[in-house]
Amino acid sequence: MQKKIILTGYGTVAKELIKLIIHNGALIKEKYGFDLLVTGIVSSKGMIYEEEGIKLSSLIDFGTGSEALSRYSEYFKLPFTEPIFQGDVLIECTPTNIETGEPALGYIQKSMENGMDIVSVSKGALVKSFDKIKTQAAKHGSRLKYSGATAAALPTFDIGEYSLAGCTITRIEGILNGTSNFILASMSENNLSFEEALKIAQEKGIAEANPALDVQGFDTACKILLLANGFFGSSLLIDDVKIKGIEQVTKEDIQEAKQKGRTLKLLASAYKEAENVIVEVKPCELESEHPLAHVNGTNKGVVFETIEMGAVCAIGGASHPRGAAAAALKDVINLYRETTWCT
Repeated sequence: MQKKIILTGYGTVAKELIKLIIHNGALIKEKYGFDLLVTGIVSSKGMIYEEEGIKLSSLIDFGTGSEALSRYSEYFKLPFTEPIFQGDVLIECTPTNIETGEPALGYIQKSMENGMDIVSVSKGALVKSFDKIKTQAAKHGSRLKYSGATAAALPTFDIGEYSLAGCTITRIEGILNGTSNFILASMSENNLSFEEALKIAQEKGIAEANPALDVQGFDTACKILLLANGFFGSSLLIDDVKIKGIEQVTKEDIQEAKQKGRTLKLLASAYKEAENVIVEVKPCELESEHPLAHVNGTNKGVVFETIEMGAVCAIGGASHPRGAAAAALKDVINLYRETTWCT
């Protein structure tokens, strides 16, 4: 059996995904019974498309982004085309745009119109138009997975969807951004100011040159919003999330928490209050007994509180492009593995 993939975006995550398909393709076929065939990749310049499959081992030698696709196109004399959304699954890896959700939203909609399943690493379209996407998926019989958009390698969505199936989730708490967690941990361990810790994070390549989405809490907010809408059945938007980042946290705040035996973390939470779903992101002092209090470095963590199983916690998950790519690959496998088990 063959599963044809259309990939939108060819940045670092998408390239890591291609590497994983190359390296793990034989194992996936042996274990799950299907081949993965990347037939098209869409960039801002257009699409490269090969019905028999793009030559992935050659593609990774050309770099990333539209320029890599241009070099591949020139080398193999393959013209750029208008995007063709025909295949089994779209893997959406374009940069997150929380203002409009584009171009991801358009790519997702066109793919679903052709009955394709969707795996999204990008958060923008889901945050902006979650209800619209869910409605269209139901209309066209498309399935939607986005664990890579809810903390990458940390299996946040998988725990709720699979491990807690049939349970009543009452609250979700998480440290969902590795960059912010690294900064706060550095401030605590080395008695640094926010600015000093941020500079170290940037020098190590952990923080972007413009770290606003991370340190202002918006990346965390997008992730907890997707978890809340997914598990509480809400239709909240990013404007409904109360967000406070870490840029105003001082050395004094860190030390004050330590004197109380607590740890300061950027905590995301979602819970039901009467008929409302409350979603918020803010720096919180965690008691040492809290399961997320000792999540340090670029690690992340999530706690699901349930009526039936109590609290379930997961900690870790690589905070780099390969982790996000592995999450996308896992989603593809989980879309089709039940079918293979029955064959």
